[in-house]
Amino acid sequence: MFALSHLVPAALRDVLLDCEWDRAALHALELPVDHVAVDELRWQLDLPWWRDGARYFAVTPTEVRAHPARHAAQWNRTLAADLSYPIHLAETRPALWTILDGVHRLLKADVLGHAHIAAMRLDAVALLRVILPA
Repeated sequence: MFALSHLVPAALRDVLLDCEWDRAALHALELPVDHVAVDELRWQLDLPWWRDGARYFAVTPTEVRAHPARHAAQWNRTLAADLSYPIHLAETRPALWTILDGVHRLLKADVLGHAHIAAMRLDAVALLRVILPA
């Protein structure tokens, strides 16, 4: 179970995985790289993925984009994001691909006007390889 599940707002309940996962294991996966239309993923920029100080799930990437000075830490992470690394997507519902890792990269790609972003899609087998035991 995800340690912060009691803090997850309604907007994220259907898209956020309810588990902990290992970032190093995720980045070590060797999966095919797909090029996904930014338009298909843009809706996720309106979800409250990020912290605002001590408040979890308080800021959307769209808010960061609109007010970069107010959210300087997230904006700076966005500007520093390396688009040569694919984002990671997990199928959280049938045909619903949610960003597991790479929201800053998606925002940067959108800010720069990119039509596509490199992505790796985790199927159920790959996802099991990165989920930490409860």
